Amino acid sequence: MKHVYDLTSTPNDLYYEQSLMSVFSLRHHTPKAQIYILTDNKTSDTFTAENKRLGLSNLGANIISVNFDDSVTNIQRSRILKTTIPEHISGDFLFIDCDTIICEDLSSIENNLQDTKISAVLDGHVPLSEHKHKDYFIKREKKLGFSASEKSGKHFNSGVMLFKDCPESREFFKKWNELWTWCFTEKHDHHDQPAFNEASFECGAIIKELDGSWNCQLSQGGLAYLENAKIIHYFSSEGGKNYIPYYKLAEKSLQQKIKETGEIPPEIKNMILSPKFQFNKVHLINDQRIVNIMQSPIVFTFADMKTKIPCLFNFLETFCAALRGFAKKIKKLKK
Repeated sequence: MKHVYDLTSTPNDLYYEQSLMSVFSLRHHTPKAQIYILTDNKTSDTFTAENKRLGLSNLGANIISVNFDDSVTNIQRSRILKTTIPEHISGDFLFIDCDTIICEDLSSIENNLQDTKISAVLDGHVPLSEHKHKDYFIKREKKLGFSASEKSGKHFNSGVMLFKDCPESREFFKKWNELWTWCFTEKHDHHDQPAFNEASFECGAIIKELDGSWNCQLSQGGLAYLENAKIIHYFSSEGGKNYIPYYKLAEKSLQQKIKETGEIPPEIKNMILSPKFQFNKVHLINDQRIVNIMQSPIVFTFADMKTKIPCLFNFLETFCAALRGFAKKIKKLKK
């Protein structure tokens, strides 16, 4: 079984370091794994001692570099590589996103090849009807002219996928690349997941559901799969400039330590080898009224206002507090 990563990176980001952590954990738990790094020419040119980027090669990863015109952006390179993997790597493979930690031997994944051609884990580990981003997914797909998730009731995560080399699965990848290219050029949408799900729908619902332990999405229902997790996907569909990870191995400061030397320090290796216990303290909200509106635009509006216009936020906060206080007094008088 081949294990494939798609890596597009510059010395200014942390994608290489994330890949190094994942490949280190994979090599530890599955020593005989055939590991492939599918990358682009600009990224592979940075794999030098000067840039402290020899770690992947030292772990025995096979580097496959694909040439692109200089005008092609990094995000395009990454998506094109991911949607054309079978054109560069032959045979069955397990694709793994860079922002992952491998928790145990992955050899048993081959057992799933008997019953499926393409398989992946549900995004958020739930059917679309229960997903907290349900409305967002449907709205985004409609803007693209897609309807796969809404009609199937499922939205698969493309961070981990099992590929059985056969005409049908190769046709799926061709369709995926075709749809993503159209989304990017015509609709300026760079996300790969809408096209991933639409391609499956157009290919007769070819993607079959893989057990959640193979893509344990910590930020979205993955805790239920953590005990038996084989792959922890710590960013998954979350992440953004204001995202604060509660998984220690997702912290930029930790990954920056790896960048400084090009090697994983012993203390971080120990963390990687105990991946199910690397959590920061978190504040849980146990009020269903608040949980129900956490994805509301008004919540994000107030969050931005507190950062960018604190005077206005403080005024509104004081005003609302006064109103609530007044309402409580009226309620007491009525009693």
